[in-house]
Amino acid sequence: MEEKYGGFSSRMKRFCGLDLGTRTLGIAISDILGIVHPREEFRFEKNLYRVAVAHTLEILKKEEISDVVLGYPLNMDGSISPGTLRSERFRDALLKENPSLHIYLQDERLTTVNAEEEMIYFGYSRKKRKERIDCSAACLILEDFIREYERKEKNHD
Repeated sequence: MEEKYGGFSSRMKRFCGLDLGTRTLGIAISDILGIVHPREEFRFEKNLYRVAVAHTLEILKKEEISDVVLGYPLNMDGSISPGTLRSERFRDALLKENPSLHIYLQDERLTTVNAEEEMIYFGYSRKKRKERIDCSAACLILEDFIREYERKEKNHD
């Protein structure tokens, strides 16, 4: 039986957050308390998403996670961008390989900018920022989603 603390369950679902680029996939994982941890910045050849799909499925299996939060890069006016379509294709490829996944598309406007600002604030060099920007963005995407998820869960009780 799960205990409730301040309206929240003591055990939360674990999520995997993804920030998909043209050559990189930032990956973050949440723990049962809803705390987000950077996992890795996975690099692949340009447009070889099948490699990134296989790698993602491997992580999900290893971590026993079935809930995925995928960054959904809309334009600032809310319209669809090439990145939006890329995320939709990636989602579809994941679901084709594992239809039992729950995939949530999370608006990711300005997450890369915010991740860059955070990394500058904490003193990361330009080289380190470039190496870790998508992983940091994946953390922000997942944190935003979890905040919304917790708010909805709290209002649902």
